[in-house]
Amino acid sequence: MTGVYFSDEAEMFAHKAWKALDLTPPADVDMVARKLGIALHRQEFVPEIDGLYLRIPDCPPVIAINSSYVKPPGRQRFTAAHEIGHHLLSRGRLVSDRVFFLDGADTKKNAMETACDRFAALLLMPEDLIRRHFKELEANKENRVAILADRFGVSAWAVRRRLKELGLPYATYRFGRQYR
Repeated sequence: MTGVYFSDEAEMFAHKAWKALDLTPPADVDMVARKLGIALHRQEFVPEIDGLYLRIPDCPPVIAINSSYVKPPGRQRFTAAHEIGHHLLSRGRLVSDRVFFLDGADTKKNAMETACDRFAALLLMPEDLIRRHFKELEANKENRVAILADRFGVSAWAVRRRLKELGLPYATYRFGRQYR
């Protein structure tokens, strides 16, 4: 990978996942977890919990995603990718250490949570693919965000946030009026 520069570990891990696993949109987070030896489970929890990551010595790491009807599939996929981020980004800890992260809407955004969100966004919506699909949809600006959300298996909110990060214009249309 000579000549490839990564701004942080989250970007490096996401790039390696796409290359090593030959991913295509929407990225198969279940396969990514499986290839990393992570047991990924879906379970209904209270609405305040999105997901959790648990690593205990001498046991396979576990990710549990809240499968409640109040958590749309795109949100569950982002949460799964976020929890995979915890697995990859906490690897520097001793093998004998117990590692536990419980994530929800009210989780305080520290450096680790921010890095895991970044990893999830990069894993689910790589910049080069977002830019390519965005350009392909030039003639369909009204539906571009919804189509991208469907193609990448994420929420429209996640797409709008990613487009904003990449400096790509987007518009929200409601009742015949355009909002920015």
